[in-house]
Amino acid sequence: MTRKWADGSRALGKFDLPSQEQVYGELALEGYDSKLVLHDVKQEYYPGSTSSTVHGVVDHTVKLSLFDCILLSSQRSADAKGKVSDHRLEIFPHHILFGDSHVAEGDAIFTSIMFKFTDSINLFYDFDTFGIVLHRADSFIEPILAAKSEIGDRKIPVGEHPAIAYFTGKHTIVRVPTDLGVISAQNLPTTSIGGPHGSGFVNSIWVEVEFSSARTFNDALEATFALEPFFSMVAGRPQRFEEMRLLARTPVEPEAHSLKVFEVFSSMKQHLRFPLGRAPHPADVPIDPVRRPEEFSRVLVDWVNRVPAWRDARERYSNSLRKQDLLDIDRLVGSANMFDILPSSAVPEDVELSDELKVARDQSRELFRKLPDSPERSSILLELKRLGKSNLKNKVRYRAAPIVAAVGDKFPDLLWVLDEAVNCRNHYVHGALVSKVDYSAHFHDLGGFFTKSLEFVFAASDMVEAGWDIKAWASRSSTLSHPFFDYRHSYKEHLDVAKTLLGKKG
Repeated sequence: MTRKWADGSRALGKFDLPSQEQVYGELALEGYDSKLVLHDVKQEYYPGSTSSTVHGVVDHTVKLSLFDCILLSSQRSADAKGKVSDHRLEIFPHHILFGDSHVAEGDAIFTSIMFKFTDSINLFYDFDTFGIVLHRADSFIEPILAAKSEIGDRKIPVGEHPAIAYFTGKHTIVRVPTDLGVISAQNLPTTSIGGPHGSGFVNSIWVEVEFSSARTFNDALEATFALEPFFSMVAGRPQRFEEMRLLARTPVEPEAHSLKVFEVFSSMKQHLRFPLGRAPHPADVPIDPVRRPEEFSRVLVDWVNRVPAWRDARERYSNSLRKQDLLDIDRLVGSANMFDILPSSAVPEDVELSDELKVARDQSRELFRKLPDSPERSSILLELKRLGKSNLKNKVRYRAAPIVAAVGDKFPDLLWVLDEAVNCRNHYVHGALVSKVDYSAHFHDLGGFFTKSLEFVFAASDMVEAGWDIKAWASRSSTLSHPFFDYRHSYKEHLDVAKTLLGKKG
């Protein structure tokens, strides 16, 4: 399979529906606008009640498996006598597998999944793996050319200014066993064979997740999407899976252990609303798998271990990153709400009420239950139910505590800032009766600072809990290409503005 399937690709072929085989169709890959157009369909509706998967063949040999198909339109064309001449269907496939065999939705055959994402080169930046020798290259090139001359049976002369391009052969950058599977990052260079057009290496870095047991397509894809918040957090900007491949040991000849490669096209892969800003400089990435592999492995293992419980909150963080530099009210509210949907293990325990408070709560509950139903009655009953529960400020402070303990000198008055950020959020959510400042008039000065404070504490505390050495990070210099460093650099300036506007002394 030599053709690369990406946005802009077109193909003609034949497709099999649950109710009809060998239907001619045209496939167009255009992201959200991708579609399969089928002609001369005998049945009026598709998909059927039992399947949303379509199989087909394009380019004569490439076999397609289209998953999670949705019917977009169904049209009939008639000739002058009213006879139906063409029944045409338009279908939207969420995912397409390209390979040399068809795959059913329930086939658990995939042993690993590989993908490239937006900043994989920057996150797994191993500078010394590839290079070029210019100085004293003439001292090394003669034995290389002599060996090549023996193979080619002709002498290759050395020129006036020789140069040597090299690859050390280090394919595996890091390899980490996790609950999700063995996660590794790999150098996969392509080379030219030489000649007058030149020669050398063009590298791409792929991440692979090797599963402990074979997975279905949907399960393999789910594992990949679970890692997106991790890579986005480490990169400091939203990541998109640019290319994806699945490796499978097919059940056709199990005794031969035939390994097959499938290319994946996802129509709904993350399309960013805003242009991506500056890419992270490799030196600014908070965990470095090349220079600090132990720390990287430790953080990744723990982070993956908490995926089931933390997924909702982490996806909220990823959604915030996708807004890039847009710091609006919705982002502020969402950044605060991330803490509210953390699992109970990540926030402080509920407060134990005194006996007097319990009696007062229970008596009040009985009084309000006897009143006619109304929004006010429901609101009071809900608050009584929450009495003793950890509130949002407590949760945010709890998550910030390890950061303050380790690098509080870099972020003075951080707990006060976070309290005020929650006050601002409460104003826009609950309409707080009394505010120290007109938030709308000063949102440019306060809203962005509060939002970045909440996001920094959420992400940094997640990584600290996983084993990140934030103290070592705080001692390093930066090019300010990562939001963690940018927040640290501008913190005291924004803090002074906030203190002035909110009337805090000291």
